[in-house]
Amino acid sequence: MEEKTKKSSKSEKKQSSRKAGLGTRIILRIVTILLITLIVLCGGYFGFKRFTTVKSENKLALVDRQLSYCQELVTAKYRYSDIITLKKTSGFAKSYSIIKYTGLVRAGLADITDVSYSVSLDGKSITLTVPEAEVLGNEIVSQSVFDEKQSVFVPISTQEIFDEIDRAKDLAVEDMIAEGILEDARAYSVRIITQFMLALGFEEVRIK
Repeated sequence: MEEKTKKSSKSEKKQSSRKAGLGTRIILRIVTILLITLIVLCGGYFGFKRFTTVKSENKLALVDRQLSYCQELVTAKYRYSDIITLKKTSGFAKSYSIIKYTGLVRAGLADITDVSYSVSLDGKSITLTVPEAEVLGNEIVSQSVFDEKQSVFVPISTQEIFDEIDRAKDLAVEDMIAEGILEDARAYSVRIITQFMLALGFEEVRIK
């Protein structure tokens, strides 16, 4: 009886030892699988992060390069005409000049590289801050004398004519600004930049 009891006890110990070993192996396998999964996930995350960072940096370089090709962005041109009259008198002496001229006003962004922007990590969207438009130029493209009379006692000099034209030009620009030329120029600038960014591959373009 004692021998049977001893044998039974040894058998139970072996079975218990086998179960313990099996349980340990199962736990080790689970831990190994979890570690491998964690490594794969971390590697995937950092790989994706590196990929998206590189993609974003490439898009930034592309935008910088494209913007550097265009400094001044003219988005509005307006032609206008005016007639100025200069008169000078002294006693019976009298001089006058009637001159018609045509001017050209240009409006837009003075330096497109002043546009600031940020690109999303996935490189799909871009947000830009576009400055206000301004008058970029106001030149005389033609002028002609309608009528004139010059007296040697009160002559009208060429400089006086230029000065009068300059004053008329300034007034013309002020009127155009009051009528919204700069707002129109900026709105068109936004449209051009938006289309430009979409052409570079961005799916979403936001303008501030």
